[in-house]
Amino acid sequence: MQGRYTKPIDDADMGDLIQVGSFRESVTCGGFIDYDGFGYASNGAHFDSSRRIHPSCVEDIPDDATHVLWFNR
Repeated sequence: MQGRYTKPIDDADMGDLIQVGSFRESVTCGGFIDYDGFGYASNGAHFDSSRRIHPSCVEDIPDDATHVLWFNR
């Protein structure tokens, strides 16, 4: 069951799939800031394009997300 994750990762041009834990660590140490880009919550195979994830709001990543599909500017 996909739930909120309806778009296949294959449909995302040039996005990087990052595990949520690694993404959070990178944000904490300053590796990602809002100016760098944005991401979408993902289950590893599909992503939710209805809401963007920004490093300043990393706490908004849904609990059921396993990855962030990240897009650099």
